[in-house]
Amino acid sequence: MKILYVSSHDLVGQQFNGYLLLNAMRKMDIDARMYVHHFQVNKPDVIYHMNNPIAFFLNRVLSRLGKLLSLHAILPIHSVDIMKNSFYKEADIVHLQLIHATPFFSLLSLPRMGRQKKLVLTLHDPWMLTGHCIHPIECERWKHGCGACPDLKRPFSIKNDTTALIWKIKQMVMQRTNVHLVVASSWMEQMAVKSQILSHLPHSIIPFGLDTQVFKPLDKKACKQAFGIPEDSFVVAFRSVPFSPFKGVEYIEKALLNLSSKKPIYIITLDAVGLVPNLDKKFKIIELGWVNERFMALALSAADLFLMPSIAEAFGMMAVESMACGTPVIVFEGTALPGVIQAPRGGIAVPSKNWEALKEAIETLIENTELYGNLVRNGLEIVNEEYTIEKYVARHLDLYNQLIAL
Repeated sequence: MKILYVSSHDLVGQQFNGYLLLNAMRKMDIDARMYVHHFQVNKPDVIYHMNNPIAFFLNRVLSRLGKLLSLHAILPIHSVDIMKNSFYKEADIVHLQLIHATPFFSLLSLPRMGRQKKLVLTLHDPWMLTGHCIHPIECERWKHGCGACPDLKRPFSIKNDTTALIWKIKQMVMQRTNVHLVVASSWMEQMAVKSQILSHLPHSIIPFGLDTQVFKPLDKKACKQAFGIPEDSFVVAFRSVPFSPFKGVEYIEKALLNLSSKKPIYIITLDAVGLVPNLDKKFKIIELGWVNERFMALALSAADLFLMPSIAEAFGMMAVESMACGTPVIVFEGTALPGVIQAPRGGIAVPSKNWEALKEAIETLIENTELYGNLVRNGLEIVNEEYTIEKYVARHLDLYNQLIAL
């Protein structure tokens, strides 16, 4: 079996973008390669398009034109380079990941690829079923054709309302493309099933997996000590994400500022720093910024609770990482997260955008030690049942074998 993974990056987001799968397949002596637009590793199994400087220059020009015309993922030409690559011609499976994250891949190449190869496309978010945005949230125009877009700034931001045109192009392309879709959650599956662009295509649910040798329960007392946190403190952790309207930091702030618990509370933030200055007045805050996986596992093990009240989420990897470290999770309803944590079995889901319900759930887990212990145990069981890296790889390998056998 020969497998070509295609993605925007290699190391950045490797648990999602195919790089993790690449390494796993090669460890099993499967001939796998990866074609990327931005690379950080210099390995013979990672193919980088800079080997063709003329195509690189043309792609840059056409990408800028696409941005000017609000035609995201239509004009780039590196998808043509991919089809000229010698390993592509030999590959049994071509697996596309995050082809819209940076301008290098044209959707117009998909029908040809689907005729030439067994083609797999992982849907990391709902972008493929909308006229431009990554997350439609309350807007339902994606179900009928977009146009008259209520928010052109919602990522990806565009200058002109080309949403009806892009929606039509996607529908035309996907009607002509032989491709098998992969989604990571039942929520994302339901989005695809409701889409006039994607509903006719075969699909599989393959949840993302993590390394349970890294993300595992560590001694909580020792982890708290490592961050200078008193043992008797209750530690709340969450992502502090810049420039994102989806992660719910504003609701976390309101909930925490209105907590009535008398127990000493520390806060650990991950991803970015300086985004929650209002909490300094009431809590001791430890802002870690961007950290590697092992340091993140240490932080999640030091935490007693992880908050992930996203208002848009197609999976939610950090919720799984938190459960794997023995730390319960609270999420908002209306996204993939309640299904991912199997609420109420593995965590608590409260109504979306309701900071008061979020506050009450935090207070409940501070006070109710029996419920807290059940969530810890159940979360670890769920991770072992659904989210190990071994299951993630095996499920992909099963899918590839099924497609090759067709």
